[in-house]
Amino acid sequence: MKKKLVKLFEISVSIGITAGFLYLFYAVIGFEKFAQFFRQINPVNVIVAFFLYFLSYITRTLRWKLTLSIKDFRKLFRITAFNTVFNIFLPFRTGELSFFYMLKKENIPFSESAITFFTVRIFDAISLFSVFGAALLFLKGFYLYAFLLIIVMPISAVILKHLSSVINYKKLEEFKKSKLSLRNITVLYGLSVLTFFLKFSSFYLVLPAGIDLGFVRAFFAASAGDVTTILPIHGIAGIGTYEGGYAGVLILLGIDKERALLASVFVHIFMLTGAAVIAALAYLLKPIYFQKPD
Repeated sequence: MKKKLVKLFEISVSIGITAGFLYLFYAVIGFEKFAQFFRQINPVNVIVAFFLYFLSYITRTLRWKLTLSIKDFRKLFRITAFNTVFNIFLPFRTGELSFFYMLKKENIPFSESAITFFTVRIFDAISLFSVFGAALLFLKGFYLYAFLLIIVMPISAVILKHLSSVINYKKLEEFKKSKLSLRNITVLYGLSVLTFFLKFSSFYLVLPAGIDLGFVRAFFAASAGDVTTILPIHGIAGIGTYEGGYAGVLILLGIDKERALLASVFVHIFMLTGAAVIAALAYLLKPIYFQKPD
């Protein structure tokens, strides 16, 4: 009974966040102005943005190939596409469960999928903090410190690897020995940073001509929006919470509220649409490109 009440509360909060944001957007912007800016989007930029966003899926897939016993890139790409779209659209990060379900169907034991999943998510957190901090330092004019932050952050992964030795679990020790060499840690971190760079660069390209934020500010705002994904409660499909992170930092940087909200909405729409399109392509092309190799 208590769990049902908690679930009902979470769902109510999610609906409230989304409804509140939609009302705020209507009150501050209005759908007519949104349509006006929508017509300013450059179709060529959208195509390039989708290409970069697609490349970010490739770098994500390469991380799974490096850490899982499955080596079929096509199969891993499909898992990446489905897991990402479920994670974006389903509430409270429940979409992450799809990762374990799909790997179970591939006969991957839970011990392997769990260790791999948490390892990659740790690299996500380290690299997101890295690009978020570097973008902030870049905005403040501390260019050297920004590059140094990007370069030294893999050390934190090495430290975490050694700290994990306090966990007496044989499978974890085997995983660290086989998958977490210094070279692999560097590659995993590099792929994670590259994933965010490709993703946030694509978000910048979809902004209409009338919303001139500059690349670094738009990149910083996108990283702030991604930080909201770690929150325990989200709006429906992240609507409201993502925009809160994205637009919030822009407003703190002195961008007017209208431009900040519009930018956050265009970026979020592209992210939702892009993820859905890539997942749909992975599903529709499965009989052609995702067959099991002979």
